[in-house]
Amino acid sequence: MDICYPPGTDWSCRFTDEEFEKALEDDALARSIAISEAYAWSLLASLTAYQIGTCPVTIRPCAARCAPPGTWLVAPVSRSSLSGWSPVRIGMFNPYISGGVWYNACGCGTAADSCDCGSAPTVVLPGPVGRIESIKIDGVELDPLAYRVDNGNLLIRQDGEAWPMCQDMASAIPGFEVTYYRGAAPNVMTRRAAGVLANEFLLNCEGQDCRLPSNVTRATRGGESYEFSTMDFPDGDTGGTIPEVDALIRIYNPNRLKMPVMMASPETVGVGGRQTTWRRR
Repeated sequence: MDICYPPGTDWSCRFTDEEFEKALEDDALARSIAISEAYAWSLLASLTAYQIGTCPVTIRPCAARCAPPGTWLVAPVSRSSLSGWSPVRIGMFNPYISGGVWYNACGCGTAADSCDCGSAPTVVLPGPVGRIESIKIDGVELDPLAYRVDNGNLLIRQDGEAWPMCQDMASAIPGFEVTYYRGAAPNVMTRRAAGVLANEFLLNCEGQDCRLPSNVTRATRGGESYEFSTMDFPDGDTGGTIPEVDALIRIYNPNRLKMPVMMASPETVGVGGRQTTWRRR
């Protein structure tokens, strides 16, 4: 499986623009750079409890008619090298995972026997939504000015229209799909931290000294001694050895959580104010 991570990693801690372009001309070095970037972005996502998004996700929202009113069923879209894009079918009262939480509700089969058809002004997306890349309805991309995101995960239609509430999940052609960054979209800080961390992985690959935290273990066998070094983040950061990375962790994951916190209460559903957290400008 290919590792998806954002383009534009900031390597200015090691290369000038000209030096970086020249480095990419060396196939072996370019491959090491790509692998180092993949490790760096994946590790940053883990250390921030997945509060930063490394790759846009595409979902197909659909109203779950058997679930409580106002809930939405979200089906992920997977890519197969043999068949191209393929939907994940969710049947009647099947368990499914949304936002890392298990649910048991009915979903969408065919347009004739599943979701209630109609429209709604708001769709609840698995959040947080960092940035909407595109929204398509029946294959046609919607004008970004037609929608916004409130409270981190409420997709609001603001052009006077409403979102479709049903689609045939068994169809290979999505009727309604949203592609977005789940977590903070790439920005100047995350690209910089990723570049600094990727450089450390590259140094390690080249056999040079690097600042990656490690534990050294010694073992003796047959009269010979061996040293093993394994990367370790016991406190959820680099222990001050890579300040740019630790600063990013403090910003996005100050409590050093391992996974995002999920909390829901029937008493608080629909209660509270509304704040716009993303809008195309």
